[in-house]
Amino acid sequence: MLATVCKYLVGLFLLSSYKSLPGAYFVRFYYSPIKYALLPVFTGYDTKNIKTLQNDKFGVFRANKYTTYASPFECDFYFHKSNSTYFAELDVNRGGLMCKIFQKLFLTSKHYPFIPVANVFMNFLKEIKPFEKYDISSHIFCWDQKWLYIMSRFTRTNDKTLFSIAITKYVLKDGRKTINPRDAMKACGIYNEEVEKISQENLVLLTEKSGFHDTAVLESVEHNYGDI
Repeated sequence: MLATVCKYLVGLFLLSSYKSLPGAYFVRFYYSPIKYALLPVFTGYDTKNIKTLQNDKFGVFRANKYTTYASPFECDFYFHKSNSTYFAELDVNRGGLMCKIFQKLFLTSKHYPFIPVANVFMNFLKEIKPFEKYDISSHIFCWDQKWLYIMSRFTRTNDKTLFSIAITKYVLKDGRKTINPRDAMKACGIYNEEVEKISQENLVLLTEKSGFHDTAVLESVEHNYGDI
């Protein structure tokens, strides 16, 4: 009887730490590329996601958001979510964002565009305790001639307390050729003068006022463009 109870407890513990199980990262990471860049090849390019973005003049700024929790294997000896595990969550969340925003580019390009990470700056503000629920949300913040800047936030699910904020610098590539972010957005039908103006304002805020390290400047920036 005791052996059976222990077996079930171990099973529940492993289930609660599903994100840290062998292979779980790859399943979570490749879910979006398969759903948004592979399956539509067989079902047709005219997807609901593309229409949603194109029908919203601020669609390029829509956020990719999901809710999760700090599982036991993600926590360190301080009994809070280990700093290193934030980056795995960022990979999954930002990857989903890029697949959704640039879905049309991936589906219609004759080549094989990809979006590698160039740099990540992250500031840890408050701890996430074991089993505490939190939201992670990423959205395009701004761009220039070469770089695409993504803002990601980790917030408590109940009261939106900010746990951490990250800025990721992406570059769009077609083989060894760099794709101008504006050209990629135009190809996806989500570029216009209004989003360009917002981007330029945010770029000044990011590069001149925050310098990538003064997150106090960025923490008060509100995202009012909805989720995708």
